[in-house]
Amino acid sequence: MFGGVAKNPQGKHRLRGDINVLLLGDPGTAKSQFLKYVEKTSRRAVYTTGQGASAVGLTASVHKDVITKEWTLEGGALVMADKGVCLIDEFDKMNDKDRTSIHEAMEQQSISISKAGIVTTLQARCAVIAAANPVRGRYNAQLPFSMNVELTEPILSRFDVLCVVRDEADPIVDEMLARFVTSSHMRCHPSSAASKAAVADGSAAPAADDAADDEGQEDDTLALDADVGVAGSLTMIIPQELLRKYIVYARDHVQPRMADLDLDKISALYAELRRESLSGGGSIPITVRYIESAVRMAEAFARMSLRDYVRSDDVDRAVAVMVRSFVEAQKKSVKDQFKRKFEKYITVERDNFDLLNHLLSEKVREMVRVYQYRHNRMPLSVEIDLEEFVNDASDLGIHDVHAFLGSREFRRAFVLHRDTNVIEKVIQRPETGGTIAVDH
Repeated sequence: MFGGVAKNPQGKHRLRGDINVLLLGDPGTAKSQFLKYVEKTSRRAVYTTGQGASAVGLTASVHKDVITKEWTLEGGALVMADKGVCLIDEFDKMNDKDRTSIHEAMEQQSISISKAGIVTTLQARCAVIAAANPVRGRYNAQLPFSMNVELTEPILSRFDVLCVVRDEADPIVDEMLARFVTSSHMRCHPSSAASKAAVADGSAAPAADDAADDEGQEDDTLALDADVGVAGSLTMIIPQELLRKYIVYARDHVQPRMADLDLDKISALYAELRRESLSGGGSIPITVRYIESAVRMAEAFARMSLRDYVRSDDVDRAVAVMVRSFVEAQKKSVKDQFKRKFEKYITVERDNFDLLNHLLSEKVREMVRVYQYRHNRMPLSVEIDLEEFVNDASDLGIHDVHAFLGSREFRRAFVLHRDTNVIEKVIQRPETGGTIAVDH
């Protein structure tokens, strides 16, 4: 939704900045809900389905006016979504003829019309987010991506990110999901919404005990929502209206640039990926479009932080997304081999986690030694200033610590107090007097 920076070298050829994404996943993995959320969040979005969309419905159609008897041109979904997002659900249900008609719109972001004496070009500068189901109902990891969906290579190469969404059994995640769904039903019940509206209008005054019950139920619902945060952490969620304004501001006012060093890193990765894809093991051919995809994603990461330049960590994230997209599209035997070969690109964030964990451990040991020297005993806990930790991480070249603060490695050993912006490390329990090892 943030997208990269559109370019027009010498005014001759336009390079798109929008990022196209294809979601291929098992039924019941909320692909349609994801598209609906994007529709409500984007400044301009057009939602359609592959079952009810045709070639002229996506591009443009020519009609004869019944009164003037003149031919008129009407734009389709891609034209209406200009400078926005076009969402296509059930993308696999479209026939090949209709999918071929959007090839030009997905890459050149224009639609050429030559019908009934009307010769023109319409703008379709929009990102395409499509959702599809596997051909056999569920995704088969023993087969490559191209055999799990009935899409041709020309259309697959126009997607910057190929995302595989699998419905795998995980007791912890399943319990969190069940609690989230039940809490959503409790919070969004019509009677609960009607009572809140009546109280706001002043047309009804519920009894004190009913109000207390509603308040207790609301507290329980909020507690359930807090339990199902990202990776089980109490993560602050950005309101949808604020997120919409943030995206609009970032797209209108931030135009990040890349450095030559970052381009060298992307070029080296492209050469390695292309060599592996042509060796016979890869199921998706790597084309020059993958270079542009990495540049667009790096610019999008920088735009998310409202920066006018692309940092090395933005390039690392973009490279990790591109490599994961390529690796996950392989069949299981080849995927395991590629994971080991490209592990250095995928585990960049994990290496940062280990480095940040070590940084916090060193600061804890230093503070414990100072406390022991002054008081001749072990402290119950030590507190580290969050801003000081962020500055120390920046000195190591790690400019974003939010993912680490929400990770299991951090929560296993530390506690983040957002109200005071301090990180607490418990050294020994006051009720038992037992000591907890500082090293972990």
